[in-house]
Amino acid sequence: MKTFRATGMAIMATMLSFTMGSCDNDEAEPNEHFSVDYSDTNNWVKISTAEKAVDVFYLYPTSWEATEEDNIINTIDNASMRAKVPGVYEEQASCFESVANVYAPYYRQLDAMKLLNYPLEEQEEMVAGTPYSDAKAAFEYYLEHYNCGRPFILAGHSQGSNVLKYLLSDYMADHPEVYGRMIAAYPLGYSYSQDYFEENTHLKFAEGETDTRVVISWNCERMENGKFGSYNLVCHEGAMSINPISWKHDYEKVEADDPRNLGALNTRERYSAQVMYDPERKYEVLIVGMPEQPENEQGIGEYALHGCDFKLYYYNIAENAQKRIDAYFSEQE
Repeated sequence: MKTFRATGMAIMATMLSFTMGSCDNDEAEPNEHFSVDYSDTNNWVKISTAEKAVDVFYLYPTSWEATEEDNIINTIDNASMRAKVPGVYEEQASCFESVANVYAPYYRQLDAMKLLNYPLEEQEEMVAGTPYSDAKAAFEYYLEHYNCGRPFILAGHSQGSNVLKYLLSDYMADHPEVYGRMIAAYPLGYSYSQDYFEENTHLKFAEGETDTRVVISWNCERMENGKFGSYNLVCHEGAMSINPISWKHDYEKVEADDPRNLGALNTRERYSAQVMYDPERKYEVLIVGMPEQPENEQGIGEYALHGCDFKLYYYNIAENAQKRIDAYFSEQE
């Protein structure tokens, strides 16, 4: 696995839009030199009133419906993205509203289905282009105009978590004074591997429920008749998962009726949860004791529960964020 330093990648990503796959202009990034104006509040999904001592900066997952005529990357005012993102925010980032001020920018996204047709290295190069450029610009605007020096949490899902890889590996390494205020990062639904942390030694994966300045991640799946799924498009070799009920990076099973299990968003449905390593695919997944595959969970993986990464543990995430916030402030005393 290569190091996640974005230097030079933005240029490469732009070049790739002309060189990979085909030479047709329909794959070119639109407005490649266009910069999103984050002083315009219309370019934010959420700007909280700063009433709490801590912030959350959140990046949403792929949330637009590309047509055959669309480019591989959308525009900041894409109608389908603008219509869908507020609902996605409510299912995911709203879990932090009880403990933090939440800030969530709109950012331009790649078409996930087109993106996943390319080799992993090329996928990373494209994500390091316009999506990361927008996220970095939004984060810098947030720091200057909204943050006021408060500690913060990073959060994201799927493509948003992929973009956060660069904010963590590049921006935090270059700005240790900012990284020093990071309580934790919750980039769910994408691969964070041991190689990534070995290449970015300022970062570390979470091991417990109150450690700080750590990365917390998991990828939900089911098993069928005791067998893992054959593929998961957002999981790559070496990916790690933590158990979001015990908050331990181990292989202990937590049963559905465990009192620590606070249940899914709205329904409060509870399932067992166990981090397991698949020796065939060579990565960890969070195995959920869900008996059947939901109809709306198709395409990402054979038994993947990609859309459940936040929803199944919505209340546990909020509770854990508060514990890490408390731990952070205790360390400052």
